[in-house]
Amino acid sequence: MKKKRYNKLIKNRLIVSSLILSILVFIFIIRLGYLQVVKGESLSSKAIHQWTRDIELKPNRGDIYDRNGKKLSTSVSLYTVSIIPQNISEEKHEDYINKISKIIDIEKQKVEIALKSDKNWYEIKRYVETEKAEKLKEENLIGVSIDETSKRYYPFDDFLSQVIGNTNRDGVGQYGIEKYFNEILMGNPGRWIKTVDGNRMELPYNYQKKYEPEDGKNLVLTIDERIQHFAENGAEKALKDNKAKRASVLVMDPKTGEILAMASKPGYNPNNRMVLNYDPQSPWIDLGEEYKEKFSEKNWEEKEDTLYDMWKNTLVSEIYEPGSTFKLLIAAASLEEGLVNTNEKFFCDGKVTQVPGNITCLKAHGEQTLEEALENSCNEVPVVLGLRLGKEKIVEYAKAFGMGDLTGIELPSEIGGLVKSEKTMKDVDIATMSFGQGIAVTPIQLINAVSSIANDGKLMTPRIVKNIVDDEGESVKEFESTYKRQVISKKTAETMMDMMESVVSNGSGKNAYIEGYRVGGKTGTSQKAIDGKYVKGKHVASFVGVAPMDDPRVSVLTIIDEPKGSVHYGGTLAAPITKEIIEESLTYLNVPRRKVED
Repeated sequence: MKKKRYNKLIKNRLIVSSLILSILVFIFIIRLGYLQVVKGESLSSKAIHQWTRDIELKPNRGDIYDRNGKKLSTSVSLYTVSIIPQNISEEKHEDYINKISKIIDIEKQKVEIALKSDKNWYEIKRYVETEKAEKLKEENLIGVSIDETSKRYYPFDDFLSQVIGNTNRDGVGQYGIEKYFNEILMGNPGRWIKTVDGNRMELPYNYQKKYEPEDGKNLVLTIDERIQHFAENGAEKALKDNKAKRASVLVMDPKTGEILAMASKPGYNPNNRMVLNYDPQSPWIDLGEEYKEKFSEKNWEEKEDTLYDMWKNTLVSEIYEPGSTFKLLIAAASLEEGLVNTNEKFFCDGKVTQVPGNITCLKAHGEQTLEEALENSCNEVPVVLGLRLGKEKIVEYAKAFGMGDLTGIELPSEIGGLVKSEKTMKDVDIATMSFGQGIAVTPIQLINAVSSIANDGKLMTPRIVKNIVDDEGESVKEFESTYKRQVISKKTAETMMDMMESVVSNGSGKNAYIEGYRVGGKTGTSQKAIDGKYVKGKHVASFVGVAPMDDPRVSVLTIIDEPKGSVHYGGTLAAPITKEIIEESLTYLNVPRRKVED
């Protein structure tokens, strides 16, 4: 009996044990299935991450050249030094601190912070020179990673800086050409997958895969490095001589729309873009304590704004009232519409009485033709012509010449300018617009419009890139000159060219006259409007010139923003700068001199 009871107890225990075991096995199977099916992908990813190290292989960024192959932007090979803290024992810290800080020239405190960090990977210095990196490698310090990287380098420092732009520390374009063509320049990254142990150290096995990066393509600009130097020197001279807020120069081939030079001062050095280009000892800076504050490290917000102002290309991204240079477009439109002829006489008494308001001319010019009115930069005659055109036509021609619209140049942050709608335009608006006030344009728009006159009335799309080439120099893509539209007839354009030449030979543009070259142009002086109100004493002086008039090779626009001094006229300040740039450019381009009467 006792034996039976014992056997039954054993049997029950076996049943219970079997049942419990079965339940545990069932739970294990369910759990295993859950891990394999539901969580399998996630766990697999974690496992791969634990025993592999996926390194991005950055491609070489493409170079930027001028039209003649002069390198303007490139990348140089340097190194990044990083620390893997968990792979370095504490007793080695002092030795590592002393060696690393001395070799790569870094503060000891930075190395110490990195060694004590709980991060898996700690970058302590980027852009270490090759010689220093090689010396550090010789120390064979476990847990110190020395990886090749690249840094963007600009051989001519602040030369063409707002046009070329810059990149951030990761090599991504932030401004200018570097930004606009970032994807083409940047290429496609590769990958290097390596196996590592639990301490993230590489294993001595061949379980690795390498996918080579695709290097970026190179850009060839329409910019001519020599002509750019002429423009940069001219802008610098205009800035200093006039103690101006800014001075800018644009040079274009009027037949193709190619930009040969684009300069704006003050500029900045993209090799050290966080340092302001400011010398408090420079005698031309007359901006007082306000600017000293802006350049102070203590006032970062002001400094940041000033940096951004220096980085951006104001020739495409800022507007201004063109003043009397716009009279060329009003004259061209009036001739094209048959509203005036070259023999018609006008009378200027120094006051514009055709519309209400206090609009005046510089002086009473008396009786004059349209050509003489342009020579004198008279305000009254353009007002008469503007009223003849009417609001619909004046807006139509302004837009036909490209005002109020993007030109399509290959640069970021271009804006379209401001042209009033004919629906809200009054006679006084027509009057002020006729002599270049009450309309806002970008410098690139204005020089393109004037260039269309020099190009038999044909408006082109401005361009600054010639082609894209690979490392072998083979062209991948060509950028052709693009014709937009015929704005005025060839006959009207020829008449306007004669009048522009007369402005330089006999009128307000005489400071742009060059012996041996036929030069035409127009002066411009406008009062600056700030927050919708014209400010006394603040002006923009400008001059736009074309040469030679019988076979135009260059159009040049010089703008001097807020010149300081008793004189602020474009014919006095901007015309001599334009003259110098035209003369240097035509000499460089081997354009022969001839007598004006030829």
